[in-house]
Amino acid sequence: TDTAAQVEDNNEARRLLAHAESLRVTNSLLAARIDQLNLQSKYLMQDQKKVGPNLKDVRIKLRKEWIPVWLTDPQQFRPGTKMPTFWRFAKDSDGQEQVKAISAYLWQESFQGQLTEQPRGDVGRGKELFETRGCLACHSTGDEGNRLGGDFAANLTRVGEKANFNYIVRWIHNPRERWAPYCPKEKRDLTAEDYSKHNLPFEFDTELHSRCPNDGAELQVQNMTVMPNFRLTDADSRDIASYLFSLASPPQYPDASFMDDPALKDRGFALIKQYGCAGCHEIKGFEEEQRIGKELTVEGATPIERLDFALLTHPAQEGHEPLKLHTANNFHTESEEAEGAHKEEEHKSWYNHKGFFQRKVWEPSIYDTGKEKDPVDRLRMPKPYLTPEWRIALTTFLLGSVGTEGANVPRSAFYEPQDQRRQDIQNGWWVIKKYNCMGCHEIQVGQRSTLMDLPFYEGKDQLPPQLQSEGARVDPTWLLKFLSDPSLNNQSTRTPATQTSTNQTAQTNGRPAAQNGNANTTQFGPRLKPQPGLDRNGVRPYLKVRMPTFSFSPNELQMLVRFFMAMSGQQEPYIKEPLLPLSEQEKLVARQMFTSGTPCLKCHITGDPTRDAQAVAPNFLLAGERLKPDWTFRWLLDPAQISPGTGMPTGLFRKEGERWVINLPNPPASANEYQEDHARLLVRYMFLMTPDEQGRLLSASPAAPATTPATQARSNQKRNGNRVSSNRSKVKKRSNGVARSGPLRSQRSPGL
Repeated sequence: TDTAAQVEDNNEARRLLAHAESLRVTNSLLAARIDQLNLQSKYLMQDQKKVGPNLKDVRIKLRKEWIPVWLTDPQQFRPGTKMPTFWRFAKDSDGQEQVKAISAYLWQESFQGQLTEQPRGDVGRGKELFETRGCLACHSTGDEGNRLGGDFAANLTRVGEKANFNYIVRWIHNPRERWAPYCPKEKRDLTAEDYSKHNLPFEFDTELHSRCPNDGAELQVQNMTVMPNFRLTDADSRDIASYLFSLASPPQYPDASFMDDPALKDRGFALIKQYGCAGCHEIKGFEEEQRIGKELTVEGATPIERLDFALLTHPAQEGHEPLKLHTANNFHTESEEAEGAHKEEEHKSWYNHKGFFQRKVWEPSIYDTGKEKDPVDRLRMPKPYLTPEWRIALTTFLLGSVGTEGANVPRSAFYEPQDQRRQDIQNGWWVIKKYNCMGCHEIQVGQRSTLMDLPFYEGKDQLPPQLQSEGARVDPTWLLKFLSDPSLNNQSTRTPATQTSTNQTAQTNGRPAAQNGNANTTQFGPRLKPQPGLDRNGVRPYLKVRMPTFSFSPNELQMLVRFFMAMSGQQEPYIKEPLLPLSEQEKLVARQMFTSGTPCLKCHITGDPTRDAQAVAPNFLLAGERLKPDWTFRWLLDPAQISPGTGMPTGLFRKEGERWVINLPNPPASANEYQEDHARLLVRYMFLMTPDEQGRLLSASPAAPATTPATQARSNQKRNGNRVSSNRSKVKKRSNGVARSGPLRSQRSPGL
């Protein structure tokens, strides 16, 4: 601008002024871009998840003596665990010394502190909660012959033999709660002193307190686990932990006093770096460590000469089998297991990609046998736990990982999404698999969730909803809010059946939270840290199984919403069309249709405690913000076509000319006189319903039958899954091979 003021030519002055304004706008855009990158760094912190647990917590979480036992042979303690077996500990002459050194480092470099002492809870009630809240969608209990639950996460039968009870209570209450935040800029965990010197409380979370008090950098404020938060009360968390600890036997482990020896720590650091433990775990001093494994994106295209067969090159060419694969039947289907086929295969050369990959994933140690190498140059790949089916799948995947350069098919045959919809589906599946959404929900037609095969969810009203048409059903803006907080804590039109929040200011599962003069203590024990959300399901509070809070990052939330929209063929952006207001006469017609024989008020939540005791469908007050009108119209006409197995009745309407009319034996006179579409009218009525109108609707409907305390108790016992003994017997019968006449078909709850 100074230069423009000095020039004599007006055109040149205008050009310079325009250039100056352009530079200012460019600077502003750069600043906005920097802000966006800082925000994205916060989101990426939330995206980050580790396969294994946070090992900075071992001192406050685990029994000291258990750690070397676990490192020596994880499969011995928990068969089927994802933790691989480091075979070098058994084969190397100093294997046990390596275990001691690694154990010592982890113990000495973990957080030191004292967790609040938690009293034991109610084991029986903890068992009921564990079996009905949804824990078994991921976890299991029982040994191999009597195992119950999913295999996505750990079998918890022996958790009491390894863990600190106080830590497990805290973990169940909020798995994301971190002992201390990590600052990537300072490359260290912060302490309370870092906050106090800035006159700040030692608080950190993903919302208001996510920045470092020293330098403003975004912090890692959560445990990097995929386990969600079930928004349980303190008492519920203690009860579940007490039940899990009741399953374990009193542990007896060798003395582990060597773990306090400072001399072992340095070697432990080197071994952790050598074996790449930080690839799966968060470990102090290794926060920035990268994975040590080879890039496998195009492993199938690697020239055969570059695959390290080591001393097995000649045996592979001659067909000599070091692992007896053919007799073990680990890589053959039933049709290939004929005796003649085996004899032909026994001496067939396996000097090829398939042969190398098969044996590498099954027993990697064979490629290191007989070698004389420096310890740091030895093969480091551990032995993972893989079922025969997983080995076949992994081998097939590696064989197919050839990229476009190494493929023997044209590039057009590769899966490359050409439209955004396909890309959205692909991205969404990563999130679905990451958090095991299919453990509870049916997302594809014919896919069975883990819960569907458990006896506790055989009742028609106990399974979570099907999600095949979720994108067509719900408003994406509402879905984004719901996935952020499934309890709908800040919902403007809440369901009336509001339960207590996790801070227990009013009630703890029917037990009053007496203060005893201490805000951090109740008569049932010390309080845990408050957490967001309410102790309920926001949409379906009648379900015992809980939709948990996953603490999705904004990136993941967008991926999930776009996934469901794309799976249902919905266009973006979705703009809800306004509905015509209802006249008083139309409200009367709709109200009378609701109360003249349709079963709507028998199943849906209404806000009337007497009626809601038997409710198995959501509140109509949520419909206007939650649902899409066109989908709701199709649902009213034929719900079974959209959700097979639903309890929502079909045939409520019949076609009469170009409109749908209520299909009742004795329809109200007002309905007969109404000449517009009855189904469309009911959609508008539900979407525009207010609490006052719902009250008028209830007052016009027949009164619900009175429920005596004894009847209510029997009803609750029947509905809430207190069928433990009979359920266990069902599981045993199934495990003993009792045939069933057909696949288990659990009827879904009715409603929208």
